[in-house]
Amino acid sequence: MIDWVTAILPCNHSEAINGGRIACISPDGEIEWQVEKKQQVFGSHESNISIKSNSADYLYFDGNPSKWLQGHNLFGSDNLIALMEHVMHRLIPLLKLSPTLGDIEAWKTGNYDLKRVDCTAMWSLPIRADVRSWLRAAEFQSKSRHGRPVTRGGTLYFGQHSRRWSIKFYSKGDELEATGKGHKLPYEILHRDNLMKWADNKLRGELTLRSIQLKELELDRASNWTETTPIERLMTYIESLDMAEQFSLTPAILDDLPARLIAVYKLWKDGEDLRGMYPKATFYRYRSEFLKHGIDIAIRQPSTPDNVIPLIRVLRPEAIEQVPDWAIGTSLYFDTKLKLA
Repeated sequence: MIDWVTAILPCNHSEAINGGRIACISPDGEIEWQVEKKQQVFGSHESNISIKSNSADYLYFDGNPSKWLQGHNLFGSDNLIALMEHVMHRLIPLLKLSPTLGDIEAWKTGNYDLKRVDCTAMWSLPIRADVRSWLRAAEFQSKSRHGRPVTRGGTLYFGQHSRRWSIKFYSKGDELEATGKGHKLPYEILHRDNLMKWADNKLRGELTLRSIQLKELELDRASNWTETTPIERLMTYIESLDMAEQFSLTPAILDDLPARLIAVYKLWKDGEDLRGMYPKATFYRYRSEFLKHGIDIAIRQPSTPDNVIPLIRVLRPEAIEQVPDWAIGTSLYFDTKLKLA
């Protein structure tokens, strides 16, 4: 889906639009400089976008069109031009805009400049613990032209501060449950439980293309974007990452094990002979506890686990999650084919 757009769109408006001003005042009370703030415009379920006048004929747009229309950003449309066209038409009454026929035609054809676009996709893993395992493995076993990734707050960044492009990966299930962030689902949103369940085991990948890179790719004009461009660009940059190493899927049993037994389980799963590692009484105490979960640690495992897979295999384009059927036709998925009001 298109997860963020920064653009300058043609739109005639009689009154300047801004969210106030920030000024620097000298000790003598003189205004040394001032800058206009962007105005926040609220959409579905209090999601917002930022708008301000670039001139009397142009607007600066900054925000997530999909989330503004749907109230969430778990999934959505890849049709950048149509998304922006619908958003702009909805802004007309909210901001008392007076677009010309030329402005409206520009929205429809994508005849405007892009300064930033975020392209995203999601992949399913068996359980959320596998998503976390993938992120931990990728942190130490992958790199990009920017070098090794960095992890902050559970998110893995490649080229976080690059002026051209960056990629990040994170657990969507963890993000929705995190405290102190603005990513929680609104409590009143339709099918909230279904959305939470659907996102629980999802690995999210996001590509940010900034102004310099958009120009180099000749994607700085919205008219050059098709509905396949977001995924094509995302996969191109993902495939440029060096992810030659492997990671192990986390068995679901780990969700039920006490923390003190997880290390024991991993040793057993890696083929270690636990009888020789622990005193007899300790071994049989562990065995008794594992038998409650259907595992007999007295049976030694092969030394090569069968659940080890290449990191990059998880990110196959054909495995990208599609919009769930139960969301189509509801307010949870904005259909860009809808007629403009």
